Amino acid sequence: MEFRQLQHFVTVVETGSISAAARQLYLAQPAISASIKKLESELNMPLLHRRDRGVSLTHAGQQFLPHARQILLQAKDAKLAMQAIEGLVQGEVEIGVPTMLGSYFFPPLLMAFKHQYPALQINVIDSGTRNLRQRLLDGDLELAVIAEKDLLPELDSGKLIQEEMVVCMAADHPLAAKERIEYRDFLTHELVVFGKSYFHYALMKKISDQEILNPKIAFTSNLLPLIKSVIRKGYAISAMWQVAIQDDDQIVTRPFVEPFCIDLCLAWRRDSYLSRANQVFRDFILQQVKNR
Repeated sequence: MEFRQLQHFVTVVETGSISAAARQLYLAQPAISASIKKLESELNMPLLHRRDRGVSLTHAGQQFLPHARQILLQAKDAKLAMQAIEGLVQGEVEIGVPTMLGSYFFPPLLMAFKHQYPALQINVIDSGTRNLRQRLLDGDLELAVIAEKDLLPELDSGKLIQEEMVVCMAADHPLAAKERIEYRDFLTHELVVFGKSYFHYALMKKISDQEILNPKIAFTSNLLPLIKSVIRKGYAISAMWQVAIQDDDQIVTRPFVEPFCIDLCLAWRRDSYLSRANQVFRDFILQQVKNR
């Protein structure tokens, strides 16, 4: 029997359904179901009646619920006592995150961390990966997400995610008929791009140097909603990380013929001081990514 199984069981009971518990715990619904089934198997008795519109407790579940709550409460009290010793009851996490990653990859991780460490304040700095790297080197930030290829000997890191740059366009754009996009075709259309401190700029420079062709830049902005609006209305196309495009954006994406991928990592200065709050945040994020 594990604490997380007890937490999953109690949350399902309190929310009334497995789907609601999954949303509250930021987990997939099958993961919650599997966890509770494993708990029932270990106890050798069913705890829940499963129905189309929710769940209810079996007789065994009614008897088990107060014990599960008591165990979780005691565990929480023990954790709070240790956090107080370690200085985690008060503190601030500060991390630099690129716009696209901060908008779509990080929110579930941040909310999960806040759920576990509610007393800690989280301050997210939004900027490009190149600028964030410089702020790490200058000592302005303790933690930041940067491109793995931009790591320097002064920095240590843990891997986060590999993302592919894809061409983003309106559904009726001529390039939408293609399955993959050549660099030259991309450069010959009007573009909306991020500023020089963003990795996006490095992509523009790489492919324009390779094709010996100047890009047709129509708009420059670091505002993601503005960039998406320009794309959606057909005024320009762009290249963005796949993770930044959602189903309701009404934006078509196509990969490049020659894929352009970026490995992103969580970085910090090697052999430098990390606040206790930032240490815990770093370890939490890297463990969450590893478990995915």
